[in-house]
Amino acid sequence: MEREYYIDGMSDRAGKTNKRTKTGSKLKGRKTTRSKGRKSKQSFIKTLSKTDKLNLALAAAAIVAIVVAAFFVRNAYFYITGNDVTDENQYPVKGVDVSSYQLEIDWPGLEDEGYKFAFIKATEGSSHVDDRFEYNWKHANRTDMRVGAYHFLSFDTDGGEQADNFISTVKKKRGMLPPAVDVEFYGDYTENHPSVEKVTEILDSFLEKIEDKYGMKPIIYTNAYVYKHYISGRYDDYPIWISSDSIPETLSDGRSWTFCQYTFYGKSENIADGEKYVDINVFNGSSWELRNYKSK
Repeated sequence: MEREYYIDGMSDRAGKTNKRTKTGSKLKGRKTTRSKGRKSKQSFIKTLSKTDKLNLALAAAAIVAIVVAAFFVRNAYFYITGNDVTDENQYPVKGVDVSSYQLEIDWPGLEDEGYKFAFIKATEGSSHVDDRFEYNWKHANRTDMRVGAYHFLSFDTDGGEQADNFISTVKKKRGMLPPAVDVEFYGDYTENHPSVEKVTEILDSFLEKIEDKYGMKPIIYTNAYVYKHYISGRYDDYPIWISSDSIPETLSDGRSWTFCQYTFYGKSENIADGEKYVDINVFNGSSWELRNYKSK
């Protein structure tokens, strides 16, 4: 129900009417100002000679050409310097994977050593978050290294819940490497291996949720035994990060690997002042290919 309130003999309705009238006048004034502005611009353009117009068009075209040229020159530089695979050095692109075990890490120092990528432990199971993840993720991403995060898969909790733990910890970031999941035996499972059905059920749920969230197929990290008995023939469209004492040409089934962890005993003065070992990895490609790498 509409009500009227009287103030000094004038109804509130009348006041509103007066306000609308004043507002209308203001709007007309604004329209007039805008109209004058547009006419002024149009008048300025009309006063330009054909030569002036041509010069403006040429200047605009030159700016666009400079920007495009800079882009191509930059990419050409990275392409030339990034094609570093040779017969003598087939795997020149090295990286590390780290967790809280490595304690303090000087990320710019690692980059200066020539490391091009890093995988950082983020989560484990459905609730654990690595103590050093936030620090490592923040500082590694301040370098020009390609950086990714990984999850240690538990065989005791639901894969979807584990994916939720990872997703709540690792925010999607432009240029990040695809998320990785570490599938290996631990604890009692080193002697009493879980069934293929159990691992597949947990891993399927995890992979599906992660791929849906990040828009990239996750990378599966594993060793030769687990790959042969649990991964091969079941996850052939996923990139493989294989752990091996030596760098193999292919996986046991003839597939190509994407990353290879070839030693647990790397050392660097930029990691815990050289007092902790670190895993060293290679990428199966050139620096240019790593720069543009994104799993499908």
